[in-house]
Amino acid sequence: MTVSQPRPPLDDPSVSNPLECPSLNWGIIGCGRVSHDFTQALKLLPSAKVVACSARSLESAKNFADKHKIEKSYGSYNELVNDGSVDIVYVGNVHSFRKQIGEMVLKANKHCLLEKPFACSLADAQYLVGLAKERNLFLMEGMWTRFFPAVEHARSLTLGSEKIIGEVVQVHSDFNFNASDSEEYPTSFVYNHSLGGGASFLVAPYPIAAATLFFDGLEPDAIKAVGQMDVATGVDLQATILLNFPPTEDVAPALDDSNTEESTPKLPGAGAATLSCGLLGESEEETIVLGTKGRLKICSPGHCPTKLVVSVKSSGRGNGGSTVYEYPVPKDTQEIIEAGGYFYPNSAGFAYEAAAVARCIASGKTEVPQYTLNETLTNMRIIDEMRSQLGVKP
Repeated sequence: MTVSQPRPPLDDPSVSNPLECPSLNWGIIGCGRVSHDFTQALKLLPSAKVVACSARSLESAKNFADKHKIEKSYGSYNELVNDGSVDIVYVGNVHSFRKQIGEMVLKANKHCLLEKPFACSLADAQYLVGLAKERNLFLMEGMWTRFFPAVEHARSLTLGSEKIIGEVVQVHSDFNFNASDSEEYPTSFVYNHSLGGGASFLVAPYPIAAATLFFDGLEPDAIKAVGQMDVATGVDLQATILLNFPPTEDVAPALDDSNTEESTPKLPGAGAATLSCGLLGESEEETIVLGTKGRLKICSPGHCPTKLVVSVKSSGRGNGGSTVYEYPVPKDTQEIIEAGGYFYPNSAGFAYEAAAVARCIASGKTEVPQYTLNETLTNMRIIDEMRSQLGVKP
C-alpha cells in the first residue's frame, strides 16, 4: 500500500495536517453508539476535550462518562446546554429530536454539530439554520465524509484548478446494508417512523451529498425516486434516486472560441446522478464520478473512505492509466483501545470533521466550506421530495 500525503483541508489551506486544530470544549448529547465513536475519535485531537455528556437517564450518562473519563454527566439535556464550560454541543441522539435539541442548544447560545440527518424535514432544517444565523452561532450537519482526506483530494482534483477528469458528466453513488443483520424487525428504531427511521434518513444523505459535492452544490432541477415502503411500519426500505442538474452556462466548450481544452457538446454544470440507498442488502458502497477526460472512484466504504482511484482516458476510448491514493485513518491510541474501540468502520475519521469544526470556530466562521448550510438545505429538499414520491408520511 502506498500512503499518500493528505492535501490541505478546504477550510484552511495553510494546514498540512488535517488533525491540527485549536482547543475546543465539547458537550455530548446522546450516549449511544455513534456518540461513543465520535467521542473516541476526539481522543485523537490533543486540543479537544469532552467536558460533559448527557442522556435521557443519569445512569446512562454516568456510564458513558466513566467509560470515556468525562468529568461531568447529566440526566437532562437542558443541564448540559447551560454548562458554562461547554463551547459546542455534538447531538447524536435519535433523529426525531433534531429540531427540539438543536433549538435548545442554539437558544443556550452554544455552537452545534447535529449528526446526520440534520433534521426530519426541510422546514425544520430551515428553522434551525435561521436560528443559528440570527444568533451568529456555528451550525453544521455531521456529514463527516466531506472531511476525509480522500474526499478532500477528490474535490480538489475535480472542482479545483486541475479538473483532472474534465467536466463532470455523471455521478453514481450507493449505500445499502442489510439492517436485519443487527437490528430487530420491527422493534428497532431503524424501522420506527416516529423516531425518524427508514433508508431516507439513515443512508440516503450520503449518496445525495456525493452527488451535490461533484456538481458543486448546485440544486437539481429534476428529482425522481422509486423504491419500496414497509406497510407495517411506514418507513422506506430502499430507493433509487435520479437527479438532473441544469447547466450553469449556455455555450458548450466545443463552440466556445476561448476554450482550448475541451471539444465536448456538454454544457458546463449540466449532468445527472444515479443514487441508491437501502436497508435490505449489501451494496459495494462506492462513488464513481464520470468526466469528459476520465473517471474518479471513491472506494468502499464510500461514506468513510480511505482510498481514491483516478483513471484518465487517452485519445479515442483508450485508457491513459490509473493512479491510486490511499489515506489510512489514524491508529487507535491506548486510551481508545481501553474504552472499547469503535462500533463502526473508520470511525477514527470523525477526528477530521471535529478538527475542521474547531478551526472554523476559532477563525470566526459559522459554517464549514466543506459542507455549507446552503448545501445541507439543498439535500434536505431532495430528501423531502424523495420521501414524498415514495409515499412516506411526514
